[in-house]
Amino acid sequence: MQNMKANTMKQVLKSSLLATLAVVASGALTACNRFAGPTSLSQRPLLNAQTRAPRPATYVSGQVVVQFRSRPNPAFLQQFSQQYGLQPMRVSPMGSVLFRQLNRSASTQSVMQSLSRSSMVEFSHPNRLYRRFFTVNDPRSSEQSGLAVIGSSKAWDITMGSPNVTIAVIDSGADLQHPDLLPNLVPGYNVISQGQTPPQDDNGHGTHASGIAAAAGDNRIGIAGACPRCKLMPIKALDAQGSGTGFDVAVGVVWAIENGATIINMSLGGEESDPTLERAVKYALSRNVAVVVAAGNNATDVPMYPAALPGVISVGSVTTNQTRSDFSNFGRWVSVMAPGSGILSTMPMGPVFMTTNEGYRNEYDLMDGTSMAAPMVAGVVGLIRSRHPNLTPAQIKARLEGTAIDLGTPGFDTEFGHGMIDAFRSVL
Repeated sequence: MQNMKANTMKQVLKSSLLATLAVVASGALTACNRFAGPTSLSQRPLLNAQTRAPRPATYVSGQVVVQFRSRPNPAFLQQFSQQYGLQPMRVSPMGSVLFRQLNRSASTQSVMQSLSRSSMVEFSHPNRLYRRFFTVNDPRSSEQSGLAVIGSSKAWDITMGSPNVTIAVIDSGADLQHPDLLPNLVPGYNVISQGQTPPQDDNGHGTHASGIAAAAGDNRIGIAGACPRCKLMPIKALDAQGSGTGFDVAVGVVWAIENGATIINMSLGGEESDPTLERAVKYALSRNVAVVVAAGNNATDVPMYPAALPGVISVGSVTTNQTRSDFSNFGRWVSVMAPGSGILSTMPMGPVFMTTNEGYRNEYDLMDGTSMAAPMVAGVVGLIRSRHPNLTPAQIKARLEGTAIDLGTPGFDTEFGHGMIDAFRSVL
């Protein structure tokens, strides 16, 4: 009976998605405006991140992260703090220490110069800020044109994912009571509260990314994620406004690894790399955890981090017409593309920052951005891991790139990378 139900589910989703794909191929669908409003896609105001506003700060003022050559004990930390006018705030699982400057008149750079003269310090750096990357039998599966164009229905004929595969979404958390996420949720972590409160989403961005990756299928409501039977681990490292620090993101990465995640998605980033986050990403790859990162929405080839780090799967955005989304970053550091324009996914059931302040709807809504393209790739990576559990992150990346649909100039090019992912070919 269960197999019959699963087959029925696949046939319903397959029929809906193939119908959508046929409309896309005929040119009847147009790309959605980047910011959908509560009643009209064309009425949503531009977000600050996309206007020509003054450039925001790139790090937290008065904070510095120190990596010592050996793990410090409490007595040493106290002595070190007194010597350099610092107050320890937190210690990461990998031994990095986040300090607050007691003398706020001293620049972070001058503090770092003093620290560089200590034989105990391996390196130090500011606590960099990272921000979300978006611009704007399941009854709504026919509206999921992004899944249609990457061939998800054919991939689902082979596998719909395995509950042994867990996708960690490091973001603003997730709506832990959303009926389309609840069946796939496993315990997550709130980095900001240091585990004192659940990773409940108070922004909306994380819930949307989570649904794209692994919203439940065969539950007769809403949508289906790219890997509808994979598990979903919400990690809250971004605050209600969608911002967070490299230190917190790194803590989230390590927590996810230590608690069973096999894939990590980060729809966030900034223009400067963070050494603590770099170490966390390297650790993930060394632990056989695939890392998928959004390339960013600045329409530039300037590398963004952590997307440009070696070994990660960096994802740009295309429209359903397979042209590069006008907001998507590009360049030699981008691995693959996936649909990121007008993507329907889950939203928190109650009021959060994006529904209260940015005009988005509760329950489900459309968004644009590489933030949407990345979790779609993470979901496809979940399908690959479900069918080929012994593949390494490097082999998964090579498989995605080698089976991608070539766009633009034949072969790899700086506008589309290796091309748009093909879910079906990648799971064969």
